[in-house]
Amino acid sequence: MDQNILAAFGTLFGTIATAIATIALWRATRVLAVETKRMADASAQPQVVATIVPNLWSTIHLDINVENTGNATAFDIELSFNPPLVNGEARGDNMPIPLQRISLLKPGQSLNSYLSGVGDYLEKNFEVTASWKISPNAVERETLSFWLNMADYKGVSYLGSRDPSVQIAEQLKNLREDWKSVASGFRKVKADVFTSADRKREDAMLQERFDREKERRENQLPKK
Repeated sequence: MDQNILAAFGTLFGTIATAIATIALWRATRVLAVETKRMADASAQPQVVATIVPNLWSTIHLDINVENTGNATAFDIELSFNPPLVNGEARGDNMPIPLQRISLLKPGQSLNSYLSGVGDYLEKNFEVTASWKISPNAVERETLSFWLNMADYKGVSYLGSRDPSVQIAEQLKNLREDWKSVASGFRKVKADVFTSADRKREDAMLQERFDREKERRENQLPKK
């Protein structure tokens, strides 16, 4: 076969192989770009979770806590509990259940409110549904539903304060109450004052001790 024909076939095959490799690389790049965008969109989404947790100050009282655990701001948040939540005595029956609708929560932001005493809450299971928008003008709403079993908190106890800030607040409260008794004269403060005369007396005692020790050592030295 003529060498020119062989060279032409070789060039043709090389061109075809290059074209096939280019198409394959384009397809792989396109798939990678689509998957990267999908992962970025999935990671930059809000996620709102509502729970009922023990109060930081008292384990026999409960708070409702709503937190955005996602990486984007959630808008127009609505919560529902089934069976419906019930206010405690401190809140009263006529007050609305707190945090059932929230305008927005930034990433990592949480809202907390006292709800009720423990009562019969530990005997209940709640179906919690949280819905929100990913932008203020969005038409569709994102929804998250899950079961909340309050029996998880049965038998739970704590040693001391669970939060350092609560512990500091308690210590400051005790300090204020102690000082209030002193300021009112109900409790007397005894103070030992160290004066200049006491300092001179202490210096004289130290000097006397030093002289005795010096004399003792001199008497122990061998005489020449």
